[in-house]
Amino acid sequence: MMAVLTTDGISSTLGQYSGITASDIITLLKSSAAYQNETDAQNKISTIQTQENAWNAISTQLTLFSTKVKALQSNDTYLTKTATTTDSSIATISGTTTAQQDTYDLKVDQLATASSINGTQASNSSKTKLGLTGSLTLTSPDTDSNGNSLIFDIKLDSSDTLNTVAAKINALTADSTDDDGKTTQGSHVRASVIDNHLVLTSTTLGAKKIGVGGDADVINGLGLGTGATTTSGQNSKFELDGMTIERDSNTITDVVDGTTFNLNKVSDSHVTLSLTNDTSKIVSAVQDMVNSYNTLMSTISSDLDVGDPTQSNDTTGPLVGDNELIQLQSSLSSLVTNPTVAGSTMNANSVGISFVDKNGTLGLDTDKLKAAITNDPTAVKNFFYSAKTTASGLVTISSSGYSQGVLDLVNKYLSGVTGALTANKSIIQIKTDGYQSQIKDLNSQIKDFENTLEMQKQQYIDTFTRLDQAMMEGESELSYFTSSSSALNSSSNKS
Repeated sequence: MMAVLTTDGISSTLGQYSGITASDIITLLKSSAAYQNETDAQNKISTIQTQENAWNAISTQLTLFSTKVKALQSNDTYLTKTATTTDSSIATISGTTTAQQDTYDLKVDQLATASSINGTQASNSSKTKLGLTGSLTLTSPDTDSNGNSLIFDIKLDSSDTLNTVAAKINALTADSTDDDGKTTQGSHVRASVIDNHLVLTSTTLGAKKIGVGGDADVINGLGLGTGATTTSGQNSKFELDGMTIERDSNTITDVVDGTTFNLNKVSDSHVTLSLTNDTSKIVSAVQDMVNSYNTLMSTISSDLDVGDPTQSNDTTGPLVGDNELIQLQSSLSSLVTNPTVAGSTMNANSVGISFVDKNGTLGLDTDKLKAAITNDPTAVKNFFYSAKTTASGLVTISSSGYSQGVLDLVNKYLSGVTGALTANKSIIQIKTDGYQSQIKDLNSQIKDFENTLEMQKQQYIDTFTRLDQAMMEGESELSYFTSSSSALNSSSNKS
């Protein structure tokens, strides 16, 4: 980008006598040091903006790459079992990476149901104030981890209606987890109001019951005393490969390791359920990561290209010699093929990841990856990602594996590093801030150069305007002298 000079402020009549025009002044200004310095500064800004844009493109590619790497940390990626059933209306099956390939014969004799209490009609309207004061005590159909009963106390006041009582009960229904990952068990009792009847239903299934206690006036006023209808829940009963089993759920997770049986309806017919290895999700996820890596590294190589001086059309990359980008290229190249994964005997080559040419193109041997999954799917999962969580599984305490190592590196460039007390900017943010600071300084210099050029222009205008004025006056005097001289000669000749 070149400095721009205009003829603003230069009179169109300039040069009528001297011949010095606005164009001549511009030419004089372009030969000045201020003009050259302004041009150099604008060229520097253009170069910096090109570098900044190149880093923005790297940031975009890194973000896309990190998304593909994060897919290797999703449990869904490792649900590598294909499930089949001869009749899904009766039962279905699913399995995690720990499930074995197998086929099962299943017959559903009884489905698990929930216990409930249907109260008598308590008022003419669910919105009518009941005028009850006191406590309603609910005993959960479930116990705590030590087998102890869980009791919940609900306080009522005279302004409560059936609807507000139901809301108070439902506020205690679900389990909750605090910020430290500690879980507090809820009542597992849900309340609803149907035709002005308060209905209590267990949110868990099985042969267990809901306990109701508290103040007699409150219990009777809510219709939960005499006349209330109690329905007892029941366990599911099924036959698996000829063995009769009973559970308090229709989702059976504790009969075969890593395998879930979903009971849908009672039937005299037997259903055949199968699990077979399905490597498509993990293979697809690893291939996507490899492809994204190659796209990213191609962009980086182009940006760092030193060119070929022997060629007439020689060009260099916008970030040639950039130490941060060179470090990213080197570190990432090493990490994807030579990761350090604590607690794993596997390496990148074990799962088919390796360079396939001298240019550093990453490739995936899908047959090798599939073989590794078939041999030990859990080991493959733990190689790519392993996490320690709280007992609830909701809070991750620490994580490791191939994918985590790659993300830790990428995040230094994208997100920075957050510590206990401080958060450091990412490498790309630092680069961007540096570019913006340079551009700001250069624009300040350009402003100074423009002011200098404006002053020089005014000096030229003043100088050449005075010259024009002097030449005009001289011409006027010459014309007067010539005219006077002619008149004098004419008068002399007549005499």
